[in-house]
Amino acid sequence: MRKLFLAAFAVFAFASVNAQTEKGNWVIGGNSSISFASTTATVESEGTQVGEDLKTSVFTVTPSVGYFVMDNLSVGLDLGFTSTKIEDATTSAMSAVPVGTYYFEAGDNLKPFVGLGAGFISTSSGDDDALKSSGLALRGSAGLAYFINESISINFVAQYLNTNQKNKADNNIETKNSSIGLGVGFSLFL
Repeated sequence: MRKLFLAAFAVFAFASVNAQTEKGNWVIGGNSSISFASTTATVESEGTQVGEDLKTSVFTVTPSVGYFVMDNLSVGLDLGFTSTKIEDATTSAMSAVPVGTYYFEAGDNLKPFVGLGAGFISTSSGDDDALKSSGLALRGSAGLAYFINESISINFVAQYLNTNQKNKADNNIETKNSSIGLGVGFSLFL
């Protein structure tokens, strides 16, 4: 009887985790990270060296929502906000990226995933149009969702972001950026 009970429990536990990524379900999540760095910039002019410490802090939060259009495949929207402060200058970036995410079967509580998306990003370093830009953001991610219960996962993710933005005051000025980052987040499966 005990073996039968344990077998039934194992089947139920596997099915409940499996059910979270079935067609018709929703996923609500978010990733955030905070990083700090201290760098020294050195400038030389005619043999004279000038150096200063630049203290940098970065805060990023990315809430997201997705709907499973088929088993293991969600489509949704990632909204991102990043604030970067270098000394007294602050730059803020906001993005809206439609994204598709596919979850793979890997065990009772684990689901590796990959995601791709393309959308809009806007960056501002002040009120002047010369300090503002906007354009295309391409995002790719890969990670592992660890289900701590039937509806909540902890996500470990690696992300790649590539942006191409044009200056608001002068369209001839383009800013191209690419970055790779690691993060941790949570998701709620409904």
